[in-house]
Amino acid sequence: MPPTPSLAGWTVVSLRPQNRHDALRRAAAAQGARMFAASPFRLRATGDRAALDAALACPIRIVSSPEAVRFAAALRPLRGSWWAVGHGTARALRAAGATRIEIAEPQNADGLLALPSLRDLRGQAVGLVTAPDGRGLMERELPARGARLHVAHVYVREPVPLAPARLQALAALGPRAALLVSSQSAFGQFWRQLDEKTRAVWRGRPCIASSARLLQYLRQQGFRQLAQAESTHPPAMLAALAACAGTDRTRSRP
Repeated sequence: MPPTPSLAGWTVVSLRPQNRHDALRRAAAAQGARMFAASPFRLRATGDRAALDAALACPIRIVSSPEAVRFAAALRPLRGSWWAVGHGTARALRAAGATRIEIAEPQNADGLLALPSLRDLRGQAVGLVTAPDGRGLMERELPARGARLHVAHVYVREPVPLAPARLQALAALGPRAALLVSSQSAFGQFWRQLDEKTRAVWRGRPCIASSARLLQYLRQQGFRQLAQAESTHPPAMLAALAACAGTDRTRSRP
């Protein structure tokens, strides 16, 4: 008989924006799990071509996420050289026509800023393609390193309230349910909508963070079953859950 999928019977709660759950849904289904969408945001294009043109004219061009790539590519070609936050962003850039891409480990803004090519930016024009209301680390750090920064906010996140029926369904999920967190702002918008009784339940369930920074933040929120994924990529998040839940047959439980 074929082996039982490693997450059979589990439900993973996705905090991805509206209509951005497909990759996680497919990855979860491949592991025997189902996905529960709890989108705290929707994404909306800004259409700001002038800001994007200024960023694209810079010799150093950084893009913060696959979503930023998609919204930018809908306005202008993204050929040439880029610096990317994460392998998912790099894949999106290649699909959009980029020919040379620098990425870093860890796959986050901290990792990218640690690259030698971005340490000393005195007098250099740097384009940053991103969205507002995120962590904002690069928008602060790049000018501090001397860069003449040109920021293109190609999309915005608009808060979405969870419907009462959705909140009830979330509260009704059984103990084999886990929360996947790759954005502090998305988590915060989601968490504020839960009552204290529901929060107390979720603090005792597995919660997967995509970075050490998020792991520490979630620990401060009282979560007791925490694990860190290698990246925000859905298979990486699910692999961390399998290990945390003791269902990964390829490695011992920590």
